[in-house]
Amino acid sequence: MVVIGVLRVDPGNKVEVDAYHERVAQVINEMPVDFNGWVGQQVPLPQSAIKLLDPNALVARQYFNAEKNLTATLLIVQCRDTRDMAGHYPPQCYPASGWMEFEENLAQMYSLEDYTLRKYRYHRITGQMERDITVYSLFALPTGELTTSMRDVRRLGANYDYRKYGAAQLQVVIGGDVDPTDHDWILNEMIQIARPSIEMVLDAHPDRVHSEEGAP
Repeated sequence: MVVIGVLRVDPGNKVEVDAYHERVAQVINEMPVDFNGWVGQQVPLPQSAIKLLDPNALVARQYFNAEKNLTATLLIVQCRDTRDMAGHYPPQCYPASGWMEFEENLAQMYSLEDYTLRKYRYHRITGQMERDITVYSLFALPTGELTTSMRDVRRLGANYDYRKYGAAQLQVVIGGDVDPTDHDWILNEMIQIARPSIEMVLDAHPDRVHSEEGAP
């Protein structure tokens, strides 16, 4: 039992796992600030959220397109341990910050080329100010899987072999003042910015690594 415990804390492929996380962090941190007419500006996140996520890499950026007068916020966060992702995703973090969910959130999915995102809508009243937002969200797993389900993330977190590769979450937040007909275009643009980061997360191939390690 002691040997098993040591192996779980210090996996034999630690060097490879660390190198993977370094590659992912580099690509996320190099995500372009300016892209195809969009100008980005860093968005501060609450320290409580950062502490909860314990991120290996995190970019939260508001993009503005002057030609179309449109704004969107792009968040991508990757954790070294899949379990760190469990407490911070839209149904948890937005209501905890005072946003009220629409009932339709439970069923709304949004397909965009080769990506499927879950769509959430929230409403908040602060004093005399009211605000609506739409959040599009997905998870990227090192198994090569894209998912909108926290259940899949938790399942991966329960696997000792896989969870050390972590997971990533992408969110695109669009204000309620933006015409819904513009969402398609905005999401396509934000996905293009984030795509290299998402593809790097998916490229861990832990299943291939483990099969090779177990080969005679």
